[in-house]
Order: sequence, then structure tokens, then C-alpha cells
Amino acid sequence: MSTQPSEKAQAFMMHIVKILNNGALTLMISLGHRTGLFDTLATIYPEYVSSQALADKAKLNERYVREWLGALVIGDIVEYNSESKTYRLPQEHSQFLTRASGPQNLAIFAQYIAILGSVENGILECFKNGGGLQESEYPRIQEVMAEERYLSVGSILHTVVLPGLTVLHDRLNKGSKVLDVGCGRGQVIIDLAKTFPNSTFVGYDRSTEAVAVANADVASAGLTNISFRVQDISKLKEAGEYDVILAMHTIHDLADPVNALKGIHRALKADGVFIMQDVGLSSDLEKNRPHPFGTAMYSASTMCCVPSSLVDGGPGLGACWGTETALKMLKENGFSKTEDSVVFPHDPLGVWFISWK
Repeated sequence: MSTQPSEKAQAFMMHIVKILNNGALTLMISLGHRTGLFDTLATIYPEYVSSQALADKAKLNERYVREWLGALVIGDIVEYNSESKTYRLPQEHSQFLTRASGPQNLAIFAQYIAILGSVENGILECFKNGGGLQESEYPRIQEVMAEERYLSVGSILHTVVLPGLTVLHDRLNKGSKVLDVGCGRGQVIIDLAKTFPNSTFVGYDRSTEAVAVANADVASAGLTNISFRVQDISKLKEAGEYDVILAMHTIHDLADPVNALKGIHRALKADGVFIMQDVGLSSDLEKNRPHPFGTAMYSASTMCCVPSSLVDGGPGLGACWGTETALKMLKENGFSKTEDSVVFPHDPLGVWFISWK
């Protein structure tokens, strides 16, 4: 004889159903971004459009576009006129889903769900046996990280970031030698190299693919004050070389963050400054419960950041290592002073630490 689930059990069941629907919808959001469908729909508003007309305008297959639209309508993202069987994307929605939205475009982050899902089998083995995964096992990871970095930093570099990080702006303006560790494809410092020709820039990253793209972009732009090379950040050998060192969402991924911080400290000039951007969560789990991106960050850390460190025998700090741990490690590894962290309103995840040698 079956027992009727309790009210609490039924509520939890519907909670799981909602999660499953939203997880599936996230994949559709990723496709909407990658295909340009959100951007195309935004140009048509306030008019409604048929699936065929939308597919034609976006140069895509109508049958796939129609099925995608079905998911977006039921997911309350796209509006549907049942009489004319046409669709439109409200302005209130497009401001968080289109490339024209700049740093407000949340659709970029949906791409990570597909990427992280593709390595589930490998992560399952890590759960059983420990260890981690190489970056090369994550499809498109450098491409998406580059897009995310442009979103959170590059797109508002001159309007928000530099005015908010006055020490960086002042040093670049007068002419400084700058190192970006974990530079990825280097869009941020390439932009800085164009803007501040009296400063010189170097980018280090462990990804040969990212460094190749960065150097190709430098050659295409004809810049002479910037270069990139493949380098293990934990094995920096320079001493007293740089006025400024940048590390954007890098340190927590490393297999040897302690030696990386010591090397960064050693590589700075006597009055050098280290500017580190990282995830603005607490080291204490209970303090992260109300954070709007808390679940996403612990999930991404499980699937990517922790295995990135553990694959080479590191401590597995993870993306949620927290500001308390970050400040403690900065102090323990030579930095005499770290200013209060800088948080920009457009970025609920990022925090910038300014540390002095």
C-alpha cells in the first residue's frame, strides 16, 4: 500500500523538478548565445517573428530554431503569440542575454554548464581515485574564459576598472613594467598596451593555445610594447623586475599557489604593487548561503577549479577559497600590506586585492 508523500516531500520533489528544468534551460541559453539568436531577436523587438523568419535572419535551420523557441517560451524567457504562432524577446530580458548588454550579459556564463557537463566521467573518476583533469580535457574552455574576462574586465576597463583602481591607472600613465600572470588570451593587457604606450607588458600562461592566440593578436595589432610566453607561474625566476603584477582569477587554480605568491612578491620592485582579482566569497560556507551565485561557484569549483589544482598534486584551493584565506596567504607570503578589497557594482562575483611589497 503506497503512502502519500508528505507536504514537505512533495515540495522538495517540485524543487528538484524545477532544478532539472532550469538545468536543461541553461543549455538552451548557451545555444541562444552561441548561435546569436538572442542578439537577432533583440533587433526585431517590439515586433513578433515566426520561427522561419527568425531562422532566415539568423541563417540557421528552422526546425532546430522552432524547438529551441519552445523551450524558451515554456521557460518564460521568450514571449509567444499563440494566434499568429510568433515570438519575441522582451527588452527586460534581452538586457541580460545579448552581446549589446556588455557586462550584464549573463548568457555567456551558461556556456560553462555544457563544458563542465562534458567532463562528468572524468570528474567521477576523480571522486573515486583523487587527482584531477588537465585543462586540455575541457572543450572550448580558453575561448569561454576569454569571453568572460572581456565581459567582466575588458568591456568596462576604461570606464570602471581603471578609474576604480587608481594605483594601476597612475602607474600605467607614467610608464611601468607590467606582468599579467595567468593572462589567458591576453585581451586585457593588449588593450592596456594600446592605451599606455609608455608602459611595457608581459603575459604568462600555462596554456600554449592561449599564448599562441595572444601573440597572434599582438602581431596583428603591430604592438611592440607587449609579449606573451608559456610559463609555470609557480616557477617565476625574476627578481625586482616589475612595477605592477596582475593576476585575474588565477591563483586559486594553481598546483603551487604558495610558490606562485612568493615568486610574484620576489618579481616586484621594492615599491611594486600586486593586483589580484578573485572570487568574492567567504572562506566560511555558512556565509556564502545567501550569495546569488554561491551554488554555481561551488559547482564550477568542483568540476574545474579543484581538479585543475589537484591534477598536478596541488592543494585544491578551489574558486571558493574565500577572501579570508586569500588575505592570509598574501600576508604569509611576503606582502606587507593589502588594502581593503575593491568591488565593482557590475560584478557580484569579483573582488580585487591591492597588495604592496
